[in-house]
Amino acid sequence: MIPILEKVFEKDAKGQYFWERDIFGKDRQAAPGTLAEVCRQMSFMLGAGVTLRIVMTVLVESYAKHRGKNRRLQISLQSVLDGIMRGNSLSQALEETGHFPAFMCSMCRIGELSDDLPQVMALLADYYEEMARSRDEIKSALMYPAVVTVMMLAMILIAVIYVLPHYALVFAVSDVPLPVLTQMLLGISDVLMTRWWLVMPVIALVLMAPVAAVRMPTGRSWLEWGLLNIPILSIVYRQMINLQMVQAMALLLQSGQPLSDAILAVSGIISNKRVASDLQQVAMGLQEGMAFWTLLSDISYMDTVVISMARVGEETGNMAQAFKHADAYSRHQFRQMTRRLNKLVEPAITLVLGLVLGLVMLSIILPTFAMTELVGY
Repeated sequence: MIPILEKVFEKDAKGQYFWERDIFGKDRQAAPGTLAEVCRQMSFMLGAGVTLRIVMTVLVESYAKHRGKNRRLQISLQSVLDGIMRGNSLSQALEETGHFPAFMCSMCRIGELSDDLPQVMALLADYYEEMARSRDEIKSALMYPAVVTVMMLAMILIAVIYVLPHYALVFAVSDVPLPVLTQMLLGISDVLMTRWWLVMPVIALVLMAPVAAVRMPTGRSWLEWGLLNIPILSIVYRQMINLQMVQAMALLLQSGQPLSDAILAVSGIISNKRVASDLQQVAMGLQEGMAFWTLLSDISYMDTVVISMARVGEETGNMAQAFKHADAYSRHQFRQMTRRLNKLVEPAITLVLGLVLGLVMLSIILPTFAMTELVGY
């Protein structure tokens, strides 16, 4: 079998297909909004002096009452409670489930070591709330173009499958020669109507093959390179990388983590291997005594304002405050970028789909003109 197709139907050690996991083959984890909700509740209860065992029991019972909520989260919280009952720490119990991010587990470990778990959980809640807000902004920016695309594609399919064949019968009776464009679309229409049982699996494989290819080392490497270098796409992705890094750094530095340890921790939550490798190089440079902002300036996709804020943080000796300001700046830039992107994408999609629909209409109009000229003659 072709390697890509093998990936489509290959199961992992847990018996899962690739579509049951994320794009890089990792276990699917709780959504940021859900994590923010869990962390906020834990922060309130732990801050009130409730023991961790009772906190987890309350969370499990609370989610068990709401059947409409994520069933897998209920099971994971029960697993965390079971781990705590066996004597494990919260970070160990969270890590064993595989349903919670490594970053969250690491932050919980920091809270346990510093004996300040309620504050760490509050910081995590803020972090995941902001992450959820950023994702919602991207979804909102893409919602209108997606709706326009679906509607236009539906119109094109209706024109090709139902409208064009009826006109073709009229043209055939009138013995009108059909243009090449009309003949091509009629061929497509015939395939869609008579061989749909073959077309649907092909479309499904075409859609799944790229995702399966990304799970291969070569495919993943090409994807990561493209996200950082393809025009327009790289602008969005680089801004997202900067925002994710700055948010995580601000959280870790507020928790009292040393700068080099914070950078290493951030490299562990970045899915792009090149970015993670660059951050690891920064951490090594810090251990050798090099300036932080100088190391960041060697990274081509790093925002210049973030580099400047890192320099200010080093000069003032207050890196946590500097990254807090950098976080606010990055969030503002990300929102502005999503708004501008939405304004650019809408007319671009409308133009492309309008041209396609125009070609379909042209394939009907040209034979009609030819038939009119023949009748008039």
